[in-house]
Amino acid sequence: MSTFSIVTDTACDMPLSVAKKLGISAVPLKVMIAGKSFDCTLSSLNIGSESFYDILRRGVVVKTASPSIDDYMRYFKKQLDIGKDVLYIGFSTALSGAFNVSLIAAEELREEYPERKIICVDSLCGSMGQSMLIYHCVSRMEQGDTIEEVRDYAENIKHSICHWFTPNDLFFLKRGGRISAAAAAVGSVMNIKPVLKTDYDGKLKVVYKARGRKLAIAKLVEQMNQNYYPDGSDTVFITHADCAEDADLLARSITKNYGISNVVISEIGPALGAHCGPDTLAMFYRGEER
Repeated sequence: MSTFSIVTDTACDMPLSVAKKLGISAVPLKVMIAGKSFDCTLSSLNIGSESFYDILRRGVVVKTASPSIDDYMRYFKKQLDIGKDVLYIGFSTALSGAFNVSLIAAEELREEYPERKIICVDSLCGSMGQSMLIYHCVSRMEQGDTIEEVRDYAENIKHSICHWFTPNDLFFLKRGGRISAAAAAVGSVMNIKPVLKTDYDGKLKVVYKARGRKLAIAKLVEQMNQNYYPDGSDTVFITHADCAEDADLLARSITKNYGISNVVISEIGPALGAHCGPDTLAMFYRGEER
């Protein structure tokens, strides 16, 4: 049995069933809607009785927030109190301040638990890219690696986790400061669907500007020619923001073009969905480089 546990946050978009199987706990990020705060768990895309993406489609402004120091301390202490060290693999610092909050919580707990190790790794990943990194780290943990060895492994491979996505509505990128209001307006009129990736530093970068949704999806498949390599598990992860049919189309195209045997599909949670918007489609895989 391992002497440490891996903890993450709900920006990973990992299906709850998978998290349970891997023994992973996830600190919830938060969304604020109409003055009320909701925890973004791995178990539900509903806010009350209404689908989160239906709320966005109605034009409701949704804001997000990092977990509090107390949230991190509570999740870390669950493991520390049963005699486990903690390896936290957190959401990219290029996209959120959550990781910096985790560092404060870890430092406070080291004083309370001087005999335990609390190590935090900035994944430079998000959504199922973050989950892919965790998946590989769990495998190393199960093979008997120490907490320091798994930390070093995570640091070594995180830049090979490729993130590609295409949003459907430029409004959400504009609101997040990723594109200008003018670019969003022109892009919407011309039916421009940007295709973005995360770069080496975990920042978002527009790579293609496709005319229409079908071409944007085709670009996602096409660019894998440049740097995909089988990593032993031969797995690609796909996430979607309430556009399951497009996710299935992307999965079939990847299987057809690359013969990949295992394509895992999940939904984008509210913490990220609030920024990318409904009908966003993303894929994640191991590559030579980002």
